[in-house]
Amino acid sequence: MQKGWVKLPFLLLHLVIWGTASVQSSDQIKWTEEKVGYYAVKADQAASQKHWSKAIEYGEHMLRGSSFLYKEDDIEYLNRLKTLNRYYDKAGKLGEVADRVQKAYELSYATLGPRHHISELSRLLYYKLLIAEKNYRTAIPLVQENIKNLSLSKDDAFQRLHYLEQLFSLYGLTGQLEEEAQTILRFLALDRQLVASPLEENLPIIITLAKNYCQRKKIALFQELMQTYGLEYECETK
Repeated sequence: MQKGWVKLPFLLLHLVIWGTASVQSSDQIKWTEEKVGYYAVKADQAASQKHWSKAIEYGEHMLRGSSFLYKEDDIEYLNRLKTLNRYYDKAGKLGEVADRVQKAYELSYATLGPRHHISELSRLLYYKLLIAEKNYRTAIPLVQENIKNLSLSKDDAFQRLHYLEQLFSLYGLTGQLEEEAQTILRFLALDRQLVASPLEENLPIIITLAKNYCQRKKIALFQELMQTYGLEYECETK
């Protein structure tokens, strides 16, 4: 009788281990492309109605299934990961999946290259995350990458203007004053070429450049800037 009581826990332990293994195995077997596609469609339907919590719920199933079917550098997995990250962004919860957002950017860049549409959206989401976290220095290479990927078309020229504005702002926030000044000059030159914005529109940017020159004690450049735009600010240096 005593031996029977001793054996029972070992028998139960064996059954628990076997049962756990069976659940894991069946979980792998039940995932098919059709099953993943089902959850992807449900997530997309919820997203189209802006039901972001539901889109995320279905999207999590979609990504889980994808992790069983594909390697992480497979385009199918990267597309699902990018889509789910987008749902979190739309829900205002991008910070909850920060590691995934960075992972999506790094994997898509390495696997698909910077110009693939999955890479472009993954880069945008990573940029938004970095700005929200005030990680401005890490965000700078992403903007530089965006500029590098542009063509010489007129549409891309306007996009370049937008990225240059982002870039000089980031240089200013990180105290890289020489880079800030050079990028502002590039912005102003391109603005004159494309739209020739009136002075009042670019005045805040010009004042930023003036403060930059003053802070760096570039008095000659400061005076030249005042003359170019007919301004009457003074630089007080200690």
